[in-house]
Amino acid sequence: MRKYNIIAILLIVSSVAFSQRGNWRGGMGKGGQMDPSKAPKIGQVYGTVVDSATNEPIPYASISIINDRSNTILTGGISDDRGIFHVKEIALGKHRVIVEYIGYEKKELGPYTFLPFGKNQTEYNLEKISLNQTTLQMAGVEVEGERPLFVQTAEKRIFNVERNSLTTGGSAIDALRQVPGVEVDPDDNISLRGNSKVNLMIDGKPSSIAGGDIKSLLQSVPAANIADIEVMTNPGAKYDPEGMAGIINIVLKENRFAGLNGNVNTGGDTQGGTNLSGQVNFRNTKYNSFINLGLNNKVWNSDGTSYRKMEFGEFSNILNQSYNSKSKGPNLFVKTGGEYFIDPTQSLGLSFTVSDGNNYRDSDNYTKDTGPGDSRYVRISDTDNDRGGYNLNFNYDKKFKNPKHKLTSYLRLSDGNNLGDSEYKNTTWDSFEEFFDNASEARNGSDGKNKGFDFQVDYTRPFESGSKLELGVSSKSNDRDDSQTAEIYDYALNQFVNDDQFSNDFNFNETVNAAYVQYGGSYWFMGYNAGLRYEAVDMLSDLKSNPTKFENDYTSLYPSFSLTLGAPQFVQLQASYSKRVQRPRSRQLNPFISRQDNRNYRSGNPFLKPEYTDSYELNFSRFSRGLSLSFGTYYRKTTDEITRHKEVNENGTSLATYENIGSKETKGFEYNIVGSLGKKLRLIFGGNTYWDDINTDIYGDVYDKTSRTNNFRVTSMYNVTPKTEISFFMFHQPKKKIPIGTFNAMTWSSMSIKQKFMEERFNLNLNISDPFAMSGFGFSLQNDSWSQESLRNFSSRTVRLTLEYRFGKMEDKSRFSRQRGQRGMDNDNQNYEID
Repeated sequence: MRKYNIIAILLIVSSVAFSQRGNWRGGMGKGGQMDPSKAPKIGQVYGTVVDSATNEPIPYASISIINDRSNTILTGGISDDRGIFHVKEIALGKHRVIVEYIGYEKKELGPYTFLPFGKNQTEYNLEKISLNQTTLQMAGVEVEGERPLFVQTAEKRIFNVERNSLTTGGSAIDALRQVPGVEVDPDDNISLRGNSKVNLMIDGKPSSIAGGDIKSLLQSVPAANIADIEVMTNPGAKYDPEGMAGIINIVLKENRFAGLNGNVNTGGDTQGGTNLSGQVNFRNTKYNSFINLGLNNKVWNSDGTSYRKMEFGEFSNILNQSYNSKSKGPNLFVKTGGEYFIDPTQSLGLSFTVSDGNNYRDSDNYTKDTGPGDSRYVRISDTDNDRGGYNLNFNYDKKFKNPKHKLTSYLRLSDGNNLGDSEYKNTTWDSFEEFFDNASEARNGSDGKNKGFDFQVDYTRPFESGSKLELGVSSKSNDRDDSQTAEIYDYALNQFVNDDQFSNDFNFNETVNAAYVQYGGSYWFMGYNAGLRYEAVDMLSDLKSNPTKFENDYTSLYPSFSLTLGAPQFVQLQASYSKRVQRPRSRQLNPFISRQDNRNYRSGNPFLKPEYTDSYELNFSRFSRGLSLSFGTYYRKTTDEITRHKEVNENGTSLATYENIGSKETKGFEYNIVGSLGKKLRLIFGGNTYWDDINTDIYGDVYDKTSRTNNFRVTSMYNVTPKTEISFFMFHQPKKKIPIGTFNAMTWSSMSIKQKFMEERFNLNLNISDPFAMSGFGFSLQNDSWSQESLRNFSSRTVRLTLEYRFGKMEDKSRFSRQRGQRGMDNDNQNYEID
């Protein structure tokens, strides 16, 4: 019986073998060679892809199975969020495995023989595959793999400032102009997707250095010292919800190579401005120390006109004004610090940042006031603003066995001030009698002091399934004291005397205590993240000059959720939601009236409430080598929006203040195309279109109107030779409507030529800003009883020449080698990169 069983088994095996032979014969190619694609697909290969330096997993690395004989690709796959890959249904035969990812050296393994008999096998476990970052060697300088120009992750976009020669010699303001989605007007006001309520941070932290004047601080930060600019339009519950439009984080350079490394930049422009900046870093196995330094003297001019017509019953008035202004001032920015590595898993850090600056402005304002008691006069004013302060940061980081299992914490102390003095004279023009008060000479002073305290602890716990839990607590306090003084010249006493009507002292204190929980994970090509943040706010403002206190204590919950589908290296769809807040600032709350001139006044509103926004986004991205396409739609619903409101009374005097105007809906879409045409030309083209629907009764009757805004931008970089690059940038925003008028079209452009010398140790950059003299802007306002038109022009066709010297090992950090702790906004989610 046993003999018959053996015979039966042999017959079955033989029949299967002949059957397979017949099937294989159909797959024979020319010369009787077997077509590998027709072989039985029963092979499998799996493993994990990691960074060789950090041992961190590399998600979405490309895995290709190459037939060893025909050298053709049979199949492939990509690694998941944990760096794990598993390629199935591999045809039998001898094949090689190729693993690659942008910014890393390609790794080839094998060949492996996939056969079900002999010493061969159909399943191979490649275990851990380590990829090395690409490195270029130059005489005296070592540069690690040229970083991509643009990186898109599920949470944020990262713009590489180092590779953009258009910003060389400029400030952080110039760098922000280049970032897709960010708008900077000629007056250096920053907005994101048309919304100026942005949370601006440096190295992942807010700053009170400039006494709350973040714009002045950014003007002092050299673009040459910036590594990246990160933009988050819909951040999760882990992040501070302040800023309706999102978060912009400026990441300063910090070299990670051992030894002494650095760079120095110096230059000047045709307006008389100068700049000097540098960065030096020393690192070994136990210590890391660095210093970022920037010193610039900016010079800029502007001029403008304003025409305002008022009619109140029988009263009519025309106010016609023109002005010209010259400004200059030095700015200093220094950040220095160090890090001590207690052991491979723990580190202590200390950094100290100092900023100091001065702005002197000399302006002449010519006014013709037509109405009862016609007058013409010239107002000559000199304004001197000094600002400065410091940040002191302590941080402790702890990593566990799994590098993604970590505890991070920091403590920040800050102190800042902003001092301003302006002196002006009113003199008659064309022998007309002076119309306003008897004093022809006056001066105003301001003293703003800001103290801040921040503390934060974040804990991340990953799980074997690939999901992770994030917990954190934070507390921040901001105490600001603003005093305003006004004086008029008493000719009888031959001295300035205090004008109590326009002098005041205002104190503002705000404390925010918060806690958050966030959980996220992925399942193959689907990622998810959900979180909830709780905040308790204590706010107290006090008008000391007229003892009046205003309190507003409240609590809020900020949920967030995001879902991603697909692989970012190919096609990805992302949907997200977050709730955000914009709290009123000190100057918006101060009820005291200040005087710009005798026809224009402004004040704050102590009864302002915080505004809340529910933000929704749906983004689609498509990536292939050398080309990226991204398209996103967004919707924001805002309640109690804070906006500037201007009223003109029957005497022809205007008062600008702030109000919660009601509700606002913003609907829009944004698109970016990033790619290369050949090996020499790189292009970034993008745009943003949005509609604002405002519903309020603050303008009299019920106001319910929709306005549309468009803007476009293009950046091109052309390598004439390997050592010569020409770049061009242009931003254009057509005319747009606002609730009580229109803004004129606005255009900004710049171009540069960069020449590399001595194997890139020296770089010479020539930059021309606003070469077509189109940077001015204007607006038209109107109401039932008054209308106003204003135009402003700024310095144009400014030529700037900058020389850069680099020494030591210059690192071009990739997404996986960057260990910045809290300097950047941590994100372990999927990404794609554009060269």
